[in-house]
Amino acid sequence: MIDVLISGRLRGAPTMKQSVNGKPYATFRMAAADKDGESRLLSCIAFNRAAVDALQRLDDGDALAVAGEAKLTAWAAADGSPRCGLDVTAHQVMSPYHAGR
Repeated sequence: MIDVLISGRLRGAPTMKQSVNGKPYATFRMAAADKDGESRLLSCIAFNRAAVDALQRLDDGDALAVAGEAKLTAWAAADGSPRCGLDVTAHQVMSPYHAGR
């Protein structure tokens, strides 16, 4: 398990879903810059009710930060080139709307 704190921008609207036992969760993608300044797309999921509620108030392109657990992923693209990514289980979501002085 890798503990992460990542800031970036929401890409697309979060998708709100319900588990088989009726609990809400959300899936979403976010873009974050790597150490070279290149944007990387992250696949994220949130089960925590506060995180899901926070995501419901965000739109495509909004700034956000997530804290949670991450897992490295690897696959081959359609052209056969190797690709890597990061799957994040977000325990907390924060946006500028949550920040206060």
